[in-house]
Amino acid sequence: SVKAEEAVSVVPAWQRFRAAHLTSEQAGRLLISELNCQSCHGPYAGLTVQPRQAPILTAAAQRLNPAHVRQFLQNPQQVKPGTVMPRLHTAASDPAVLDALTAFLTAGGGWRAMAISADAVRRGEDLFHRVGCAACHGDQRSAEVIDALRRGLAPPADEEDEDDPDAAAKSAKTAATQSDFLMPLGRLEEKYSLAGLMQFLREPHLVRPGGRMPSLNLSPEEARDVASYLLRKVQVEANIEYEYFEGSWDKLPDFSALKAVSKGTTTDFSAGIGARQNDFALRFLGYVQIPRAGEYRVHVTSDDGSRVLIAEREVVNNDGIHPPVGRSGTVQLTAGSHALVVEYFEQGGGEELSVEIEGPGLSRQPLSALTTLTREAPQPKATDAVAPSAELIAAGRSHFAKLGCAACHQHGEGDSLIVAATQAREFSKLNATGGCLSGDVPAGLPVFALSDQQRADLQAAVSAAAGALPQTAPASEVQQAMLSLNCFACHSRSDLGGVSESLNHVFSGSIPEMGDEGRIPPALTGAGDKLNEEWIKTVLAEGAKDRPYMATRMPRFGSAHADYLAPRLSAVDRGPVVPEVVFEAPEHRVKADARQLVGDQALSCIKCHRFDSYAATGLQSLDMTTMTRRLRRDWFHRYLADPQQYRPGTRMPAAWPGGRSVVPAVLEGKPDQQIEAIWRYLLDGRRAKIPSGLERQAIELKPAGRPLIYRNFLEGLSPRGIAVGFPERVHFAWDAEHMTVRLIWHGAFIDAAKHWVDRGPGNQSPLGDHVMTLPAGPPLAKLSSLDAVWPGGNPREAGFQFRGYQLNAAGVPAFRYEWSGVQVEDRLEPILHEPDNGLRRTLQLKSEAGLNDLWVRVATGRIEQVDGGFLWNGVRVQVEEGLAIVRRIGDQDELLIQLPAGAREAVVRLTLVW
Repeated sequence: SVKAEEAVSVVPAWQRFRAAHLTSEQAGRLLISELNCQSCHGPYAGLTVQPRQAPILTAAAQRLNPAHVRQFLQNPQQVKPGTVMPRLHTAASDPAVLDALTAFLTAGGGWRAMAISADAVRRGEDLFHRVGCAACHGDQRSAEVIDALRRGLAPPADEEDEDDPDAAAKSAKTAATQSDFLMPLGRLEEKYSLAGLMQFLREPHLVRPGGRMPSLNLSPEEARDVASYLLRKVQVEANIEYEYFEGSWDKLPDFSALKAVSKGTTTDFSAGIGARQNDFALRFLGYVQIPRAGEYRVHVTSDDGSRVLIAEREVVNNDGIHPPVGRSGTVQLTAGSHALVVEYFEQGGGEELSVEIEGPGLSRQPLSALTTLTREAPQPKATDAVAPSAELIAAGRSHFAKLGCAACHQHGEGDSLIVAATQAREFSKLNATGGCLSGDVPAGLPVFALSDQQRADLQAAVSAAAGALPQTAPASEVQQAMLSLNCFACHSRSDLGGVSESLNHVFSGSIPEMGDEGRIPPALTGAGDKLNEEWIKTVLAEGAKDRPYMATRMPRFGSAHADYLAPRLSAVDRGPVVPEVVFEAPEHRVKADARQLVGDQALSCIKCHRFDSYAATGLQSLDMTTMTRRLRRDWFHRYLADPQQYRPGTRMPAAWPGGRSVVPAVLEGKPDQQIEAIWRYLLDGRRAKIPSGLERQAIELKPAGRPLIYRNFLEGLSPRGIAVGFPERVHFAWDAEHMTVRLIWHGAFIDAAKHWVDRGPGNQSPLGDHVMTLPAGPPLAKLSSLDAVWPGGNPREAGFQFRGYQLNAAGVPAFRYEWSGVQVEDRLEPILHEPDNGLRRTLQLKSEAGLNDLWVRVATGRIEQVDGGFLWNGVRVQVEEGLAIVRRIGDQDELLIQLPAGAREAVVRLTLVW
């Protein structure tokens, strides 16, 4: 038998919460999930959260060092203290088994250590401690740096020196500052190649589908930098020759005509080699070792100019004086060695250089990883790992099944999937003090690194499995999932979790004035009441960055955990339903009131909240246009009415203290109506009208005395839109592509700043309120019957021809067009009405052949007959001349006006009030 080890497996939630928050049985259930006991013993009754699946080893050879694999199999805790990987007696004691398993797992890999860029390490250190890695893995900097940061002081330089005689003591001092609930990293520089770790950081779920290592949605560049930081202790021999020159150039010099100030060897294409920060140049020389023939793409980012030549062919030219700019080029290469030259110069300002390559079977990675000093690639250093033979690989495959590795680790897919050769007893039939849980583990069973308390907790859970376990409630399932996924490292829920005091310093934000709200991830108490279930799924499955001021990112856990947690959070947390709010005013007026409320002349929500692409005037809190996509209406009502109840200490002000509005002039000051109006306004998302106070450089066009005509790109219209504004503060936009009026609105006319400042890109929306959209498509049609479908498509393609517009004495334009022998004039002008003016629309039609079977379409959608007229989308249409008919076609109504058959002239006149 094998004596159980004294080391302790790290399950963050167990180490952090066992003493104060979990019963022995609860803790044991957590350990069963996180030690993946289900892989051998099958389901545990009532434990429904997805267990911590062991890493998939199908492609382990592409990322792992064979020497590390062998050492780890022999003694997991010695290589990575705190790992949950058990020690297998047979593998630990039999070198032949170790050799076979290592050969099987790493066959065909070709692992080798890669040089690490010092610049990438610096960037990676910042990212690791800023975006969320440190929340689970701890602060990896020196004890002196950590102490300074915790006290709010400027940290000293964190320089690591492998030759420092006090390095071991300093490392121990740093380790003493870490909490025992942090996930250990181990000696990653002995395990991963740079390319392998980069790929893992980008898509951790491909290797660890259990979701305990979530994705932070790192970009390729970020993954390279973080991987470089984690592998910063890797030791490789210099593999690149460099020449350093001094001088001032505005483009790459002719290096053959220059004399180098100094020469040497290095491990990366770095601009930091030079003795100066400005007015210098570098030429790097070496050989790139191409593993397979094919097309390769080289990526270069530099400030200032650079160039890459492979086999004396220019692949990328990024010459000139410029800020950091990336360029790429492709080249066909045969397998083997090719001469490599990288040229670079820096004139002034910042200096930067990075060179990467990707190609057949080669993920994007630093070019230095494939570079050697000599044409012949150096032979890899000798290790304990035995060179794999076919027989050794086959033996390793057999051991993988027989020893139970395949019970936890997937290897292969479909017919090639390896299945464990033995099946352990199910939980209800286990002896709680025997087997893996005994103090003296029998030979042939895995030896887990368990403390006495961990073993006792597991024994309690196994004993409970022998009885009739009660059905778990959603609340306990939520807690179990959050414990397993280590959500409590960043978030609190009720009295559990949240940022620990020892790691408080690694959570930062870009707006200090926001305090903890701007740097600490939000509490999840009541999250299922606050957030839409679909949004919870989206955030858990894909990650999120809705708080751009917060450095820590919400990671991506995958769809399985999203589908599990979201409905349970909703079921547990839902609060009281807010009754429906009924308005007497039409929807467009309600939204206009809400737009006033959130603007700078009322509640001033825009002072703290962004609005789509518009920055807030003060703090830059959550974007208002995303709120209805994220939040539930019931919670929104209750939160706005009393923010402190839901988030004590929040900077969110109370706009309705004691149930009284601070803006009594809008919607009669009724809190429920004001809050509901804001909700409905925000339902339009990015389409919502911009609140007042955000367009601080507006050039408002104000009609005075006569109508004002504005011809430019208008939102919702073709590029041939024409806006007409009236002093009466009622306006419209006519589309010369569709031959009809498309928009009508009240209040302010147009902000011309978008088109009159700089290059004038994009479409401009009306500046006012109550914007209503009228139907596009042909305004006239010949219908053989009332059941005939109105024609679609572009009117110009159907023969409609725009003939311009003509102004009358008052400056009101009449838009003119022709179609099928019919000449039409379309004129709109203001009419007085309360509370806002309306429009009278007059169409004059002429045809020498007669207006037979001809119809005018006024509106589409839901149309009701009211007060002798028609109500359509909040617009009252009164037909003064013409025979109006409402018909039902498909799922919508159409308001049509029939022209008199046989007549050569006709007038259609109607009014629009909204």
